[in-house]
Amino acid sequence: DRYFQLARCYRDEDLRADRQPEFTQIDMELSFVDVEDVLDVNERLLKKLFKEICNYDLQLPIQRMTWREAMDRFGCDRPDIRFGMELVELTEIVRGCGFGVFSKAVEAGNIVKAINCKGAGDWSRGEIEKLGNIASENGAKGMAWIAYTTDGKEKSPIIKFLGEEVHAKIKEAMNVEAGDLVLFAADTFDIANAVLSALRLHMADALDIPRPGHKLLWVVDFPMFKFDEETNKYAAEHHPFTMIPEADWDKIETDPLACGSYSYDIVMDGFEAGGG
Repeated sequence: DRYFQLARCYRDEDLRADRQPEFTQIDMELSFVDVEDVLDVNERLLKKLFKEICNYDLQLPIQRMTWREAMDRFGCDRPDIRFGMELVELTEIVRGCGFGVFSKAVEAGNIVKAINCKGAGDWSRGEIEKLGNIASENGAKGMAWIAYTTDGKEKSPIIKFLGEEVHAKIKEAMNVEAGDLVLFAADTFDIANAVLSALRLHMADALDIPRPGHKLLWVVDFPMFKFDEETNKYAAEHHPFTMIPEADWDKIETDPLACGSYSYDIVMDGFEAGGG
């Protein structure tokens, strides 16, 4: 309550479809605090704002999820957690299988993940293959799929290469039922997650999956660095204006990608609402 300001900010960065060129930010000056203090004061502020502006009773504490868990389960660091269709890793299941796209990806150190789009199993092959455009827009070279129709048929150009045992394990891992459509991504951690995250949101719209109300989420424990292939150098994963935990200080020179950070984002309904 001693110092804060409302600041109009302009982004000095490349524009993105999901970002405004300008935004309003609440800046707070806090002394002798840790992450818990910062999250607490912001949660109480959000509760007050939601009540006064939206007449919505926000329940505290707000759910928290680590960056790694968000990436593993949803493929992005600002997940919409109002619906399921979570990503499932199949890397070990398909290791050495007869489908070369999967087995070669695993041999190269990449991952294989999938989502189960329940209710899309009866889509036509043409409708399914159009989803490949979304995959390619997010860096994929292609998109594998298996459709399980409501009349008990299994349609896919890849089933014959998987083998019965691997296919059975995939069905079990993906909780497959009649009427399901499983979409796969086999690539680097970043690309596989980006592809399936985009497909997940697209399919939620296409299948009219209900997403009622508001669901807020703290995404915490971001890594400090990522490696930018285009510039061939390290860059901030989230933002550079933060501290690396003391336990990771000795990794800055030897293994920067293993360094964590005191970074956190507040996410609402799949959109980044702020961070620090």
